[in-house]
Amino acid sequence: MPSKNQNTSLNHTLVSMPSKDQLDRAEALLELSISLIESSIDVFKQNITTDEQLTRESLLMPGGTLGKHFRHVIESFRAFLNPLLSPTNDATIPEINYDNIEPTKRHPIARSIKSCLNALEEIKDDLIEFGENSRSQLSGDISGEGVAGEFGLSQHNSRKNGLSRIMESKVNVLAITPTKQIMGSTVGRELWYISLHAIHHFSMLRTIAVHEHGLELPIEFGTAPSTLLYRGLNWKPPNQDKQVQVKVKSKL
Repeated sequence: MPSKNQNTSLNHTLVSMPSKDQLDRAEALLELSISLIESSIDVFKQNITTDEQLTRESLLMPGGTLGKHFRHVIESFRAFLNPLLSPTNDATIPEINYDNIEPTKRHPIARSIKSCLNALEEIKDDLIEFGENSRSQLSGDISGEGVAGEFGLSQHNSRKNGLSRIMESKVNVLAITPTKQIMGSTVGRELWYISLHAIHHFSMLRTIAVHEHGLELPIEFGTAPSTLLYRGLNWKPPNQDKQVQVKVKSKL
């Protein structure tokens, strides 16, 4: 029987709203990305219980599976984090390549709850490490205790300022269209992109899980932050029949 527990770590309405202060905005963006990964970990611990559920092909979205959607989210976060946590050359702008996949590692993630859960836990740990590393970097004109004191920055605030500066730092995004493209971006913009990208795939994943597997997922899972804020704290989902009859029509 699927879990009826609707609790989850992802509830954007409880995340503090960012103010005009860039420090708060940087923290809110990182907090969102971590909460998204935590929510998917919760779904594994409370709702998805068998490898068969991960690998069963969808009729609503032909070729798709729960495991493939989770894997795609994991690979996007890895593509973002790898050049930031393990830079190849400090003198160059980091390059993020979302088309760069690791074939030897990707297959187990889409087929095994254990492998997928471990990969999600690693992403969560790496996001936390990214945040800690960023806060410790006092680059630019506020580096050094003297300058920090001159601007009236406490040790706590100056550490947080490192994260906001990293979010604004430049990265290059590589894409195959099929020709190679290189586009300028920022760390914060790409973290926001992969967070929205994750919500997009969680929404599709939710359709498969609820309407084809009969699972109960938290109402926040796969819902954009703006939608949750629009609904408000007292919003209740409408009653709906989760049994969807899928008819496969002939192409002739």
